[in-house]
Amino acid sequence: MKRQGKMAIAHRMRTILILGILSATVAGCTRYVVRDTEVYQAELNQYDAWATKQASLLKGFVTDTCLCAGDEFTTAECREAADFILTVEARAPWHKAMSLFLAGINDERPHQDPPKIPASSTLCPGGM
Repeated sequence: MKRQGKMAIAHRMRTILILGILSATVAGCTRYVVRDTEVYQAELNQYDAWATKQASLLKGFVTDTCLCAGDEFTTAECREAADFILTVEARAPWHKAMSLFLAGINDERPHQDPPKIPASSTLCPGGM
């Protein structure tokens, strides 16, 4: 009798656990807004402004101080700075649009693939 009672309790606990997992899964599939739309847009605009302003300032620095040998920068710092600049210039609008789409603020989905990033050498005089 004791064994049958323990098995019945184990069966009930297993059933409750399975129902609990199923309930949590179904409840987690609903669509809801975690953040205020206006606040999210303001934050996204600010992050975009910081990135684009930083890239603009950095571009002046690269132009004025970095040297190229042929079509390659002579230092890793200049190559990395050029990569940052070109990444922001090529992809900031796409990332902003995709963020707004994924947040459910915009209905228009940007192209699935982000824009190509030019090679850092394109910022060297005579670069590609």
